[in-house]
Amino acid sequence: MPNNKNSKKEQQEHVAPVDELAQLRKIVFGVAEQQLKKQIAATRNDMEQALSAQNTNFADRLDKMQENITLRFEDIEQQIQRSDKAHDNNEVNIQKELSNLTSEHEMFATTTQQDFKTMEQSLDSESQSLTHNFNEQIEQLKTHLEQVSNELSSSKTDRKTLAKLLATMATNLADDQI
Repeated sequence: MPNNKNSKKEQQEHVAPVDELAQLRKIVFGVAEQQLKKQIAATRNDMEQALSAQNTNFADRLDKMQENITLRFEDIEQQIQRSDKAHDNNEVNIQKELSNLTSEHEMFATTTQQDFKTMEQSLDSESQSLTHNFNEQIEQLKTHLEQVSNELSSSKTDRKTLAKLLATMATNLADDQI
């Protein structure tokens, strides 16, 4: 055991100078160390506050930016919707106009065909009437010419009278044709 006592004594001697050194340090540097620790703590606290303020500022700016982006997207969406609606309205109007034009074209084509048929019938009727009248007048002229010819042959009129009679007939025929 005697060795045990010696080792404790050596440990105490060995520990004692370290404690003394720590006490000396505390005496010499104690106030400065505490001030330095306070400054470090204050600096750390200031840094944490600044970082917190920066994070808050960044979060606020990020929120504002997100809100601005959302508003812009909504504006763009509304513009797209207005454009889509205008396009749809234009398409509907074009379809209506196309339907109206198609309907008008069909009515015009039907009316035109009816007008052509009516004009054709009218021309046919007028042509038949003129042909009938012309044939009647030709028959009348033939009859009249035969009568005059018979009268001339029977009465043996001179050539001058016959020429006058033919000239009168030609004039009458020309007047009837006009």
